Amino acid sequence: MNKTRPETIPFTKLSATGNDFILFERETSGLSGEEYDFFRDICTRRTGVGADGILLLEPDAEAHFRMRYYNADGRPSEMCGNGARAAAFYAYRAGLAPQEPQFVIGEDRLRAKVQDRQVALTLQMLQQMDPAPGALQHSNFEEIGFAISGVPHYVLLVPDVDAVAVEDIGRFYRHADAFAPRGTNVNFVQRIDEKRFKIRTYERGVEAETLACGTGVVSSAYLLRARLGLDFPLTFETHGGRLAVDENAQTGQPVLSGEVRMLYRGEILTEFFEIW
Repeated sequence: MNKTRPETIPFTKLSATGNDFILFERETSGLSGEEYDFFRDICTRRTGVGADGILLLEPDAEAHFRMRYYNADGRPSEMCGNGARAAAFYAYRAGLAPQEPQFVIGEDRLRAKVQDRQVALTLQMLQQMDPAPGALQHSNFEEIGFAISGVPHYVLLVPDVDAVAVEDIGRFYRHADAFAPRGTNVNFVQRIDEKRFKIRTYERGVEAETLACGTGVVSSAYLLRARLGLDFPLTFETHGGRLAVDENAQTGQPVLSGEVRMLYRGEILTEFFEIW
């Protein structure tokens, strides 16, 4: 049976510390989650709405909602920390969930707390923390290690993060044989003092530097703590703003905190996109 094509699809644009997202509710958009080419096209800047990724919110029988995440290339991804914080903020503001929602991403159940514009997200424990895989090619960078915080992250300590050619060097490591076949996100971190760092991230799936990356900050924080013997909380200055990483005192789970903004709502005119 052919699906009736609506004239418009409602969406909301959000920014979580500089990571921008297009959010759809499955029940109001009619999207199944398999419209990969459409997600790519609508994320494309200048010819679409423009975003780092797509958030699709769905009902869930055992949680306040389920979130599915898609990178800007339209492909599903396992996790997005800032996307999850944005989804929690939206769900609370839209009346879909309480101020401290519980929600599902993939097989993981996450918790968040919304306080004004600040959203603290409790993530699952890092799945893997390994020594650096020996992919280093730049003598003035120090390998900190490799971790999976839902998605893979490689972390390098650099003397001046503002001087790093993130697009070029990040692309090199993202496709390095050491990370095949999945590839990796790449984080360049500069230490300011015992508690503060500056960070820039090249994101897999966006295939470019983004203004912030929540899972990258979490991976960097845990690897830096292990390597340098630091204590939480740690703060990270991104080009999109400040993110903090702490640890839940009872469970030991990472807690990622930062600002979220709901920028605007709109409608996509379906006649200009190949969707179904």
